Amino acid sequence: MRSIHWKQTFISLGIAVVIVWRVPFAGLRAAFRNLEMGSLFLALFSFLVLLFLRAYKWHRLMAVAGKGHLRQSLRSLFGGFALGLITPGRLGELGRCVFVREDERAQVALLTVYDRLLDFWALLTSMGASLFLLASRPAAVFGVAVWLALLPVVMGFPALLSHLSKLAGKSRHFRGRFTEAAMGMPPIATPRFAIMAVGAMGVELASFFFLLRAFSPTEFSTALATYPYIVLAGDLPVSFSGVGVREGAAALLLSPYAVPSGAAVGASLVWFVFAMLLPAALGAFWLVAERIKSRVRRSDAVAPRVDPVWIPAVPSPLCSRGDNPRHKVGHGATRCRAAGQDASAL
Repeated sequence: MRSIHWKQTFISLGIAVVIVWRVPFAGLRAAFRNLEMGSLFLALFSFLVLLFLRAYKWHRLMAVAGKGHLRQSLRSLFGGFALGLITPGRLGELGRCVFVREDERAQVALLTVYDRLLDFWALLTSMGASLFLLASRPAAVFGVAVWLALLPVVMGFPALLSHLSKLAGKSRHFRGRFTEAAMGMPPIATPRFAIMAVGAMGVELASFFFLLRAFSPTEFSTALATYPYIVLAGDLPVSFSGVGVREGAAALLLSPYAVPSGAAVGASLVWFVFAMLLPAALGAFWLVAERIKSRVRRSDAVAPRVDPVWIPAVPSPLCSRGDNPRHKVGHGATRCRAAGQDASAL
């Protein structure tokens, strides 16, 4: 496993070196210098809408399983973003189940797989739409026919998860937890969540188009024809978070549309910052803040408490010899005060 991580790190670095070598740094710097701020703000707004749609879809999925607490949904979602940043192909997002209770992890893992399947189907939908721009009309119609034929498979995603959970339940490691989770899973309205996934993909496509417009004047058809394949290249588990692969694919696929390589790489880098780095940083910050709070609470719980009534008292020569030097503040003060009055009277 460690050798695989080193290979992925070297692949990411190698691809980055090739991009720097093939893409002139002056062109990349000029692309950032000539940014069109209006399109950039529209892209940022689209990313915020995209983040809201993802959070809403995941929260509704958690609510279907009886986990309707918004804080729990957001914690697992952003925790998955943080893990996806440091794993190839964003596979770390499958670790959303780590951020819930142990008895709920199997069910949340099934919901995560279901959510990712819907996102992949939405990506296939955008690829089918791009065929009308990339291929002949008969090929595009054939792609639509294949997409329609896949609809029953999409509607059967819950049954597919149940079958996969039964296979996983035969393993001694899981001890039937996935089988119990699948049996306790309530019915999921797949058409509703499929529409949410397609809507999120449409917003994601619009955000990439606005980024391209910010770097170089282009048409929406350019983004539609290239974006699904750029995302698919970035999701390949050959580098961490698709770094390098995504930028290389963007420069290669956008070059036939008269988009400069500097603008293509710049748009891909900004997309990575908005769509992946910022949500992952937010999730990491959230988890670190919760860890610090839990440590502070534990330290406060084990800290010794001082009784405000009983305090050590220094014996006074004016007090009687039989008095206990450790006594209550009120009684000790009264006795010493009385002894002081007697001494002054003498």
